[in-house]
Amino acid sequence: MTLYQKFLESAGACIDTRKIGDGEMFFALKGPNFDANEFAEEALAKGARYAVVDHPKFKHSSQPGIIYVDDVLKIMQDLAKYHRTKLQSKVLALTGSNGKTTTKELLYSVLSKKLKTHATAGNFNNLIGLPLTLLNCPADAEMLILEMGANHIGEIRDLCSIGQPHYGLITNIGKAHFEGFLNLEGVKKAKSELYDYLSENDGVAFININEVHLHELSRNIKNRVFYSTDPKGVPDGIVPIVQTQLIRNHPHLSIHYTANSGKTIQVDTQLPGTYNYPNIATAIAVGLYFELTDHQIKTGLREYQPKINRSQWLANAGNQFFLDAYNANPSSMRVSVSYFLENAPHPRILVLGDMLELGKDSYKEHRDLLNDLLTKREQFEQLWLVGKEFAVAMDKKDDAVHFPNSAEVKKHLENEGLTGHHIFLKGSRGIALEKIVL
Repeated sequence: MTLYQKFLESAGACIDTRKIGDGEMFFALKGPNFDANEFAEEALAKGARYAVVDHPKFKHSSQPGIIYVDDVLKIMQDLAKYHRTKLQSKVLALTGSNGKTTTKELLYSVLSKKLKTHATAGNFNNLIGLPLTLLNCPADAEMLILEMGANHIGEIRDLCSIGQPHYGLITNIGKAHFEGFLNLEGVKKAKSELYDYLSENDGVAFININEVHLHELSRNIKNRVFYSTDPKGVPDGIVPIVQTQLIRNHPHLSIHYTANSGKTIQVDTQLPGTYNYPNIATAIAVGLYFELTDHQIKTGLREYQPKINRSQWLANAGNQFFLDAYNANPSSMRVSVSYFLENAPHPRILVLGDMLELGKDSYKEHRDLLNDLLTKREQFEQLWLVGKEFAVAMDKKDDAVHFPNSAEVKKHLENEGLTGHHIFLKGSRGIALEKIVL
């Protein structure tokens, strides 16, 4: 029996014994600090049908359920790529510097109003997460949404090779992962690998015509669907599938959109933050392309609630926290801070965590951000900085307080007994600022 046949006998794929489901196929992956081969037998004991392993100790094992291979990760990727060819669903891939996961969640909320939709869970968007998403896609799914993340050139290309999307979009191009991309040109090259795949495979690209770089980068794609977030900024000769207009940004975003029919529709959402406006516009454009009704689009957007530490207002210990701490880079940090300063009442505290993976530009980007904030010092009462990168970038004259980690911030906040404050939290995943409030 082939591995693929054994997979079809299974109830899905899993890489974590803590979440193993009855009848699933467990893939024993290795990382810098762990080797899941050690838990293969535990996975079988917990109900896994098979455990795919690559440790030499299993090479001649006759234990029922053990499947020995040379490289578990490569096998999982190859299996997912083959499984993709058997799926009948449409596949939509998205990437970008900011807003990927929120846009993916919005797309899922909208498209699922008409189509049986499966999507990347959380941010399982890399060369482990994307194959896992494919392997767990229901056979009767009509739409599969694949989020693609990357921190080095070539990764999006490899993800496209596995996921083989029919449709794709880039949310934006910004300053992120310079450690792997080196500079903005590297980011453009890496993200454009999705456009390259669509161009070579006669795919369809959804293009926000008002987003810098996307029109030019997508020029080789024959099938482009344009949409606009600024009706005054549509170039001559471009006919957008929809034009959107932001009519309210606080406490939640409300939008008008006008489709080719000429009818104007109002959409009210539960999302704060002007920076989420293009993400909503993207979901509207894709929904219209797949012929959802205005009611379906409005309902999908209205029902979506921000979660997993993204754009969330939370009350805790007498304070209001704006938690946008899932990740951070120079682009997303600035737009998120701007939203907070424009809308949150005084007194305000900014808590900023390190922006990681910026490579040689890390000092400059942290210093530039600090300089920008210190010119707006009258707009907030306190500035708290968290992590090693900010420690390096800070100057003794800066009117700011430094903390080594989130735990120390939480301790300080509790000791001070502050109440009635509006507190902004944003930093890279490794800083885990959500621990301050959750």
